[in-house]
Amino acid sequence: MIFGTGHFKVAMVTKEKWSRTGTGILLLVASVLQISGCAHNTLAHQNLVGGGESSNKDDHKILALINGMYEVVSWNDGSKTHLPPAVSGRWVFLDGHVMSIIHNRTDPQAHQAAIGWGEGTVKESRFLYRYPEHITIKGSTQSPSIGLESPWEGMRSFAVKWKGDSIEMTSQSGKQTWVISPSGMLYTDRAWGPQKVFAQRRWKRVSR
Repeated sequence: MIFGTGHFKVAMVTKEKWSRTGTGILLLVASVLQISGCAHNTLAHQNLVGGGESSNKDDHKILALINGMYEVVSWNDGSKTHLPPAVSGRWVFLDGHVMSIIHNRTDPQAHQAAIGWGEGTVKESRFLYRYPEHITIKGSTQSPSIGLESPWEGMRSFAVKWKGDSIEMTSQSGKQTWVISPSGMLYTDRAWGPQKVFAQRRWKRVSR
């Protein structure tokens, strides 16, 4: 392996298609975390967000709607809408804990995968969340690169508004919008990833 500042190249990978194999991904993630020393500190993270509790009834109502597991059904890159299995992903929010796994295989020579987990809460009708633990995997299966940086610093904040039985959330910059309904969610990011590209992902709710 060749180590760098936050990134390193993986010199050898299994001949199997690790990007599609859950076991391979988990082993790879475990190895990266062991090397980086960025093991998840649950207690410290809970202290930062206050355990996700709120005395505001509307905040609890918002949290109850967000809670659940979601699955990617489409991904629009600004010029084309891609469908599984070219794109796939799961996003989970449960009682203040958040996890995201997304894959983009639309370019065989530039696969992208992002895995993140952390915490979130709702305070005074604002949704706040972060991924203090985050891994990105890019490139072909023969020569992937791995990054360990979080996608942003601190908590990302969204203003929440009710629209019928759904909520519409807008980030402070206005570049990210998020609509969550009882059946799923639509996330639009006008500056997604290191390249700051357009990405709009539609997700269906698979469980509460």
